[in-house]
Amino acid sequence: MKHIIRLVMAAAVLLLFMVRNAHSEKLVQKTIELPADKPFEPFKLLFIADVHRRVIQADLIDFPVDIVIIGGDLVEKGVPLERVAENVKRLMAHAPVYFVWGNNDREVDETSLRKIFDQSGVIVLDDQSVPLFGNEQLKLVGLDHFAYKPDGFGNAFKDVKDHDTVLFVSHTPFDFWKIKGAFSADLLLAGHTHGGQIRIGPFGLFKKGSMKVKKERIELISNGFGTTTLHLRLGAQAEYHVLTIRPKTKVVR
Repeated sequence: MKHIIRLVMAAAVLLLFMVRNAHSEKLVQKTIELPADKPFEPFKLLFIADVHRRVIQADLIDFPVDIVIIGGDLVEKGVPLERVAENVKRLMAHAPVYFVWGNNDREVDETSLRKIFDQSGVIVLDDQSVPLFGNEQLKLVGLDHFAYKPDGFGNAFKDVKDHDTVLFVSHTPFDFWKIKGAFSADLLLAGHTHGGQIRIGPFGLFKKGSMKVKKERIELISNGFGTTTLHLRLGAQAEYHVLTIRPKTKVVR
């Protein structure tokens, strides 16, 4: 009987720990250099993905940033639009906000969600690129992966030139292998996998989020900020990122 009681107590403690992990987050800060034919002023980029049902607290960002990118799944079915509007408002208070669609975002009314974005000034990247800070050679490219458009990549990169410095964002990292040739980028950002969300040691449904510096680019996959289905986390801490981005002399690809 004692063993059963201890087992139940251990399971309860583990469950509470997982709930706590699902409602706390880590700020990950990195400084990176991106190749640039035309130098740009260093800037701070906040990347947050997979907010889902969570509330973004007003004091989450108590430091200056120059740009905010929401990497999809800002919302899911059942989340009040008032909460979404408040989350957006709190992000917009710090810097211009850019958004790409995730697989759960359209579970709410898309027209209403776009209205929130329009009223708040959020820039939705529907398979397109935009110059950053008035620099035509510094581009942010956003892909609406889950619209499943056959010409999505072509539209997203159509205004990107060979010598641009390119930041690419998609909700899913499973697009990363397509970033090559005419669709090359220097920094790749994604969420979606939640780092596996619940991991037993090294084992999980997906790999744990990470930043990988490769020969020609940097890839960041976030564990995400929120959870879905099971609002629990173990071994894949919720996180959001602030990247200080600086230029370096570009190597011809």
